[in-house]
Amino acid sequence: MNLIPRHAAARLLGVGLIAACWTTGARAEPPPSSFGVWDRGDTFDPQQYPFLRGLSFNASWSELEKQPGVFDWSRLDQAVEKAVQNKVYLYLSLGAGPEAPEWIYQNGVPKVFTDDERHLGKWAGYPYYLAPAYRKFFTRLITEFAQHIRTYPEEKQRRIAFVQIKTGCTGDEAAYKGEPKDSQYALAKTSAAWRDFRLETFALFVKLFQESPGPRIDLLFNSVGGDAFGDEGFAAEWKWVTTHLKGGFGIKNGALSRGHHLSGERTLVEQWNPYLIDPKGLTLFRRSEMDQTWTKPWYQLNVPLNFYWGAVNALNSGQSVWDITKRAIEEAKSGGFEYSFYFFNKYAGQIHPETATAAFCALHQGLDAADTKAYPEETFGKATPKNLERMLKICAQFAPYGASADDHEALTIGQVGQRRDQKGFNDVGWQIWPDNYTRFLHQIDPDTTSVPRWRVGGPITPSSSIYSRFARGFEHASGKDALYFQLHENFFPDRTPKTVTIRVVWYDAQAGSTWKLAYDAGDRDMKTALAVTGTGDRRWHDQIVTLHDAVMRRGGPKGSDLALVNTDGQDDIFSLIEVNRGIPEALPAADTPSASVRPAAPAAEMTKRAKRKAAK
Repeated sequence: MNLIPRHAAARLLGVGLIAACWTTGARAEPPPSSFGVWDRGDTFDPQQYPFLRGLSFNASWSELEKQPGVFDWSRLDQAVEKAVQNKVYLYLSLGAGPEAPEWIYQNGVPKVFTDDERHLGKWAGYPYYLAPAYRKFFTRLITEFAQHIRTYPEEKQRRIAFVQIKTGCTGDEAAYKGEPKDSQYALAKTSAAWRDFRLETFALFVKLFQESPGPRIDLLFNSVGGDAFGDEGFAAEWKWVTTHLKGGFGIKNGALSRGHHLSGERTLVEQWNPYLIDPKGLTLFRRSEMDQTWTKPWYQLNVPLNFYWGAVNALNSGQSVWDITKRAIEEAKSGGFEYSFYFFNKYAGQIHPETATAAFCALHQGLDAADTKAYPEETFGKATPKNLERMLKICAQFAPYGASADDHEALTIGQVGQRRDQKGFNDVGWQIWPDNYTRFLHQIDPDTTSVPRWRVGGPITPSSSIYSRFARGFEHASGKDALYFQLHENFFPDRTPKTVTIRVVWYDAQAGSTWKLAYDAGDRDMKTALAVTGTGDRRWHDQIVTLHDAVMRRGGPKGSDLALVNTDGQDDIFSLIEVNRGIPEALPAADTPSASVRPAAPAAEMTKRAKRKAAK
């Protein structure tokens, strides 16, 4: 059975996945309870940063074996002990290649110099990986590493979620940065010699971590397949890992959690979500990381807002484990964007609708210039990644609703360039995600019942609400007066009344405007949960209500479970709706004020009130 079609080869490089199981019912590693935000190091105390679900241990070979055959595992021991004490998970990796100790070059390993100038201050050179001496020393390192781990009690070994395999320089899995000045040492990613070296390394890790006595420890790979290898390389490496690994394995990458409206995200979501969210058979989960993208000009325009929509975008694409850099963790509290981490934690492990405790729909529209059905070429121009004129024409069509392109140059430079150099917000792009961001809660016919909104309240500034970036709302003049929502069919599989708590985030733009939240209570007509009147304070608000008679079996118009309904001629705007089973624990506050309109109360107060009612 060909699990991944060949046309996925050009897409796989940009995806970070951990294949959790190959047979239905096998347990994923790490378990969904650990899915969420992880420390990219082991610096922080999870008790002080309670949004952290895991830690990582990354060490260079030169740090661990300063003298031939003499290994120092003390920092590894400390990291594992910390994970055990804090009841979190840990993943491990060793930096080899240019992070090898200098003594190998006096013991039979040629040193390779390249034409790359960017890393001259970081690395003095690279080993020639195919040298027999290098293979001997590298094999000894990995073997000693695994044998030391096997000396831990089983409790400690089970706290190791996975081990990342690094064969080249950094985690990019190329042999070198740049080209060797001496061509006899050339090792291209596509070469058979380099691939054979990698596969030999894979086999060693499988033997030591999955076939030796003790708990099986999952392995995580980078660049297993993808356009850098071409179809031949994709087939060879993918076939190897799917043939030789028993249970799960991982592939590391971070694009989808580093922002939103990045080129290529739509392709990745559509290709992999069937394996990540409510999977049938083959089950995957995804790990990625936040690098320094968040410090770049575009992100710094509003850091809390960008982290929030990065988290929502990642959840929509099935993200499970999100590594966060040290500085970002440190600044989360002072900068006020830790809410995004808690929101991510809440949903990252919600994989199966039958057991999920909550569902959400973050209202959004991305203008995907690659979509020739939505934006015909005869109207907007040829659909190519470099056709700036087409993108701007598409964006101009939605300008009355706030859509704009602040940085024209960034529209055509690709995802890596966007993360590094983009200086403004763009609402159009190439292969960006076009629809709402969701998990088990779907808006029915969004374009025929509502209109998209961007930059609600005006241009995005450092003080703009996180919700201002995207929204949808009523347009009474065109008869779009209701937003209808439908839960996944297996979220509530029967018609018995349930207790649910619903949260609606909306923008109070006009004094006296009215709308209501209706729901399926099993009657012929939907029942009103909230009737809201605005005060016109031009701020975002939480409306939270707990219901005890919700049936939610698609008994409303258009087969809906919920509806936001206009009750006057004003055009109200909404950003987020959540459905929670029962009465959830409150998350730390986002940037919405306590609701000041009838009949809602602040979130914490509403929760207490609902609990008292339920107790009676």
